[in-house]
Amino acid sequence: MTADPAANGPFFRLSLLRHGHAAWPKPGTTDFDRPLDPEGEAEVMDVAEQALLSGLRPDRIIVSPARRCRQTADQFARAFGGLPIEEDPELYANGEDAYLKHIIGAAAGRLLIVGHNPMIEIIAQQLTDTGPITDMLCAGYPTAGLLTIDFAISEQRAPALRGHAVSFLLPSFS
Repeated sequence: MTADPAANGPFFRLSLLRHGHAAWPKPGTTDFDRPLDPEGEAEVMDVAEQALLSGLRPDRIIVSPARRCRQTADQFARAFGGLPIEEDPELYANGEDAYLKHIIGAAAGRLLIVGHNPMIEIIAQQLTDTGPITDMLCAGYPTAGLLTIDFAISEQRAPALRGHAVSFLLPSFS
């Protein structure tokens, strides 16, 4: 189980979840409409169960509206008994700034962002300190990978620019 940093004062916990493995687009459909395939559904459920057992419950979820991301967020929310989900269309194709606006705007609490590579991987590398978990990111950010980062909150009530990676959950069967 991961220690709760709230015992040490105000904090912000960010979890970055890459969507599960997705099916290839069928003729006449777009990348946006690609669903999770059976492997992706199993990956997401596995990582959600690991997160639940590790005490990594978010307060809310922000998700790209792409079908595979929304399916990933819905599975996570169900695993935790229901969580509020907010869609942000900018997370689909607008780059790192779309992700950073939510992170910088967070005052405290536990936020889960469900999105796409390469943005998830870039943000993870930008925001984490060095250490064994960060070293794992050098091998790439697999589908359904869930990185959790804790940030101290400054006197201005904004998260520090770099945080401490506390866990990197991966599907156990990949």
